[in-house]
Amino acid sequence: MSVVTASKLLVIVHYVAAEHPFREHAQECETVGQLKKRVLHDFGLTEGQDACGNTFAYTLFHGKKPLENLDEKLSEIAAHHHELSLNLVQKITQG
Repeated sequence: MSVVTASKLLVIVHYVAAEHPFREHAQECETVGQLKKRVLHDFGLTEGQDACGNTFAYTLFHGKKPLENLDEKLSEIAAHHHELSLNLVQKITQG
């Protein structure tokens, strides 16, 4: 009997305001949206409006490319590498 194991991918996400990067193994079939949710939680961040009407949004970047398709699989971004290094960027729109 053969056992099929899902491939793991080391994901490192840097956020300029954080002391340490997010560092975790993820399934290659995981989506950008699933990862983003975990990253925001880990950094203690939330998207949305504050009491002053300012809107906070966060985007993951691979190099200079924003990862806007939240359904894109991490394996497609990593392109056969076993490690994926990303940056999290905050965008504030004043209300």
